Amino acid sequence: MDPAEIGKLLSQLGQMMQGAGSAPVGWPAAVNMARTNVVQAGDPSVNESEIKEVNNNVQLAQTWLNGVTSVPAASTNSKAWCRSEWIEATVETWQKIVDPVAQRVQNSMSNSLPNIPGIDDAQKEMLKPLLDALKPMSAAMFSMQISNGLAALSSEVLCLTDIGIPLGDTTTPALVPRNIKEFAKGLQVNESEIMAFVALRESAASRLFSSVTWLAPTLMGAIEEYSSQISVDNNKISEVMSQIDPTNPEAIQEALSGGLFDAQLSQSQTNALIRTERLLALIEGWIYEVVNIAALGRLPAIASLQEAMIRRRAVGGPAEKTFGALIGLDLRPKLIREAADFWNKQTLTFGTNVRDSLWNHPDLLPSIDDLQDPEFFNKIQAIWQDLLLPMGITLIPMYLIFRQPDLGTSL
Repeated sequence: MDPAEIGKLLSQLGQMMQGAGSAPVGWPAAVNMARTNVVQAGDPSVNESEIKEVNNNVQLAQTWLNGVTSVPAASTNSKAWCRSEWIEATVETWQKIVDPVAQRVQNSMSNSLPNIPGIDDAQKEMLKPLLDALKPMSAAMFSMQISNGLAALSSEVLCLTDIGIPLGDTTTPALVPRNIKEFAKGLQVNESEIMAFVALRESAASRLFSSVTWLAPTLMGAIEEYSSQISVDNNKISEVMSQIDPTNPEAIQEALSGGLFDAQLSQSQTNALIRTERLLALIEGWIYEVVNIAALGRLPAIASLQEAMIRRRAVGGPAEKTFGALIGLDLRPKLIREAADFWNKQTLTFGTNVRDSLWNHPDLLPSIDDLQDPEFFNKIQAIWQDLLLPMGITLIPMYLIFRQPDLGTSL
């Protein structure tokens, strides 16, 4: 490497170590560096024309959505962000997710050297200054990883809810117009149509997260439960610690950027992962359904745009890589098509109001097994429509009844 590059990396590592103090991650330094990196790569402020374009598209999207969902809009406003503004708006949520994991890695690093076989008490005492330096070093490495992750994400996200989770205040739809224009270059679709499509998705997500009050806390709670119980692979930590070269911070960062987490999940983590996957798929599926109906006859390329978005989420980009490296979590919803099919059946059979009322309580939503067995819902729909609706029995009690194991078995 160029000596100047080495000097730059060492300087960055020093800033991160100094900025972290006793915290597991030096967030101010990480955010500063992420913003610096995106500005150096080119991050002009959003201009008046872009603000107007975003506002017009969001207003139009809200009008279209009014006719296809009973979930109301929380705001008539919109936001247009540059990449740096996206970083600032989302960092608080990242902190809640990442800090518990960073703390565990930091503790594991501090405990790794004393547990090496053959080290006596005198040698441990000699190593004490090094152990004291491990915590800020761990914080610095996580800070650099966060900085790189935020910078990479900010260059690709299209809107606030693009990765499926509420990373900030979802009451007002927020778009990143520059990234939408970059995304449009890879598609053979008119840029204005893509802007309208993203505005529709973001407006639908904004309605859902802001109106269904239990949704964001439940989803974030599942992610935080997963991350707070992450197990660190101590053998990997010891291996990395034995190879650390303080003059090569890039190699340190690379060594600790992946493979640190124990593949064996606790039962609590497994349950949290299932809840996360279920909600992500249902959210994506609902957005797919309402956007599909709202765009019908208005956006000619809606089918190809919907398919492009599903592929984009399934393949995974910086968001999935960032989550995977930092907390070992795969955020790619695996059941989007099944969830979209479920919501479509609800629309066709019961209509908009009944479909959207399923968000009234998490227990009314289908499980992952239910999504993979659509015949279950077909039977409920047939019974409800043909036999019970004339008797005044509504859908929601039917869902509760059919979820009782003893009744399900007897049926």
